[in-house]
Amino acid sequence: MLSAYSYIPTLQNGLEENFCRNPDGYLGGPWCYTTNRTVRFQSCGIKSCQDAACIWCNGEDYRGAVDRTASGRECQRWDLQHPHSHPFQPDKFPDRGLDDNYCRNPDGSERPWCYTTDPQLKREFCDLPRCGPETQPREATTFNCFRGKGQGYRGTANTTTAGVPCQRWDAQSPHQHHFAPEKYACK
Repeated sequence: MLSAYSYIPTLQNGLEENFCRNPDGYLGGPWCYTTNRTVRFQSCGIKSCQDAACIWCNGEDYRGAVDRTASGRECQRWDLQHPHSHPFQPDKFPDRGLDDNYCRNPDGSERPWCYTTDPQLKREFCDLPRCGPETQPREATTFNCFRGKGQGYRGTANTTTAGVPCQRWDAQSPHQHHFAPEKYACK
């Protein structure tokens, strides 16, 4: 479900034309209002950039499949509490990508890490290369895929996954909404 529309928009938000965007941080990534009166909005099926084998900034958005620490120890599954108990259970943190036993950064540490299967060492950082400079914004502008929740996506996709054309952001028909380009605050 999309969240309640209680945002205060500006001109830097990328709500041009009828391109797919994610102004409210919808977990499904970029979406749009459709031109179909019976279907208010749909996801656009833009692929995530997060499957990269490198990290931006501190790697909070990393969603790759590295499952070993820097010293080669196997990572403990996030949904298990043995050999180490921990607070980061996938059902309690659904937006942190705590899948299987992959390296993640659910607490904003300096880089991705995991709990280990070694009873003698609770957690350790993972060795992942950096994708770019440290100054790369968390929601970097992308054009062919999206990072995080897709708020930085600025590509030209303008149809939903079902092939329905998107409604223009500056139009209020067939669906009225609060995401007016001239009002919406850039994230």
